[in-house]
Amino acid sequence: MMCLMPLSSPNVQTIRIRKYPNRRLYDTTRSTHLTHDDVLRLVRAGHRVAISDSRTDADITNAVLLQILVARDPVAIATISADQVFALCRAEATLATNVGASATRPHGATMAASSEA
Repeated sequence: MMCLMPLSSPNVQTIRIRKYPNRRLYDTTRSTHLTHDDVLRLVRAGHRVAISDSRTDADITNAVLLQILVARDPVAIATISADQVFALCRAEATLATNVGASATRPHGATMAASSEA
């Protein structure tokens, strides 16, 4: 088993992880393969992780961490009400819309100013 001691520096280094098509996770910071349990231990120990897709280099940290949590404890996930899941889906859609709108506005422009153009 790999050593998962927290980094002692006040500026905690981000542990870079790549996810490969075969679903393997590779810690590029420490040059070792990781299991889902290893990733959870890192996060719970206070480490910051950044998980990227090996093909596209896209940041998939949130998606992978959520997948790990859902797979690890489906009973706990089942305790979340459907209304809470719907609210999360709606919040994500609102966030995606707002982020998309801000990405198309000139830097520093307000919503009203960008819609008047």
